[in-house]
Amino acid sequence: MEKEVKIVPPKGYEIDTEHSTLECIKFKPVSLPTSWEEFCETHCLLPREAFIGGGSSIYEVVHVKRRSVADRDILPSKEYAEAILALCQLIQLRDCYNDGWEPDWKNSKEIKYSIYLKWGGIVIGTQDTVSRVLAFKTKELKDTFLINFLDLIKIAQPLL
Repeated sequence: MEKEVKIVPPKGYEIDTEHSTLECIKFKPVSLPTSWEEFCETHCLLPREAFIGGGSSIYEVVHVKRRSVADRDILPSKEYAEAILALCQLIQLRDCYNDGWEPDWKNSKEIKYSIYLKWGGIVIGTQDTVSRVLAFKTKELKDTFLINFLDLIKIAQPLL
């Protein structure tokens, strides 16, 4: 009868396959990749990961080995893929509402009206030099935007 033993390394460590034997398992600290190519060599795709394909459709990954050129658009989950799409829409809508206005984040005298996250919740406020993706030239535009696109903002929350 065949038996199987699963070994779970301590947090922050991995099995040192070069120096381990069946009789003696050794661990080494997890090394972080120093390039995208190294990351692709050492990290397999996970079943929950997803990507945005043609027609803005979201697909779950189907292959296991990462390809450095082709897999740059893989996201950790379907939720993140949906958040990316929502953020793309919000940025286009923000630009439409602002009618060409762009915030000058170096100018502390220019007030920007923003929608952002704080403590995990959606917040509205004014900013002077703290850059926010959803910044508007007037309070009224910001308020109208929030009312009209709260559903998209909630979807984009992981990225805001």
